[in-house]
Amino acid sequence: MTGRAAVVAAVAAALAASCGPAHPERANPRTITDTARGVRYVVPAGWAAFDGEIRSPAGSLLTLRVYDLVEADKKFVAGLPDTLIPQLEEWAKYYYIVDGGPTRATTTIASLPATQLDYPIRVRRSDPPSKVTYWIVRRQTRLFVLRAAYPATGLAEDEPVMRRVLEGWEFLETPSPTS
Repeated sequence: MTGRAAVVAAVAAALAASCGPAHPERANPRTITDTARGVRYVVPAGWAAFDGEIRSPAGSLLTLRVYDLVEADKKFVAGLPDTLIPQLEEWAKYYYIVDGGPTRATTTIASLPATQLDYPIRVRRSDPPSKVTYWIVRRQTRLFVLRAAYPATGLAEDEPVMRRVLEGWEFLETPSPTS
């Protein structure tokens, strides 16, 4: 087989392999138990999950960050969630064009009080508007910050699915420190 024929055969084999089921493990909803972050949640069918993130086929993304509050500044902790809001806004501005201040609401996640912040955003000025949502939840000595970012084309379909993910959210029991 000549060099060119080998390349053509390799490309054909790669294309044939890519035509099969993309990710059969994504065909059904699946439960993720993330003991490092102390959470359990269900990834919807068709969505991808990797290292504390889930992504929809349309590109919507839910990320989770967890912070330990044991050694945190006492004034910062006492002012939560308000002391965190400027950092969340900067986080949004790092990735998007933020078209205004947040809409703030009180909600619950896994029966715990949560603050929800919705920021109107665009990826580029010429793009249609979309939004990024943050949820701030404090549980024991940990602070959970969830961020959902939606492309304008996926907002209407993915936002209700994201809400169902949060409705099924669970916080795991964390082991108590040994003395």
